[in-house]
Amino acid sequence: MKWKWGLIIFTGILLVTGTLLAFNEEVRGAAKLALTGSPVVTLSSAEDSTTVMAKMDEGTGLQDVLSHVEENGWVFEKQLGSTFLFSKGDESLVIMLKMWTNQYIVAEMTEG
Repeated sequence: MKWKWGLIIFTGILLVTGTLLAFNEEVRGAAKLALTGSPVVTLSSAEDSTTVMAKMDEGTGLQDVLSHVEENGWVFEKQLGSTFLFSKGDESLVIMLKMWTNQYIVAEMTEG
């Protein structure tokens, strides 16, 4: 009888985890960060916008995101609260940061 309840609970956990991974991009991003060991992972990408995620780790996640942007040739211009402005020639990049739980940071980057 105990093994039946164990099997039911295990199946329920698998269903909930599978649903979260299938429909929540932040959960998928946290799983990618844990599995790959990469400091920054891409959650989504469109023509002129990209969303990335990093593990906060006492502020190093913010620095990882900003370094990731600067590696692509963007130059820091200004910070307005949780929004960062970068430029590259005539192009501009706006990064809006938000916390996802207290351990991850999500950056929405829009080129303009």
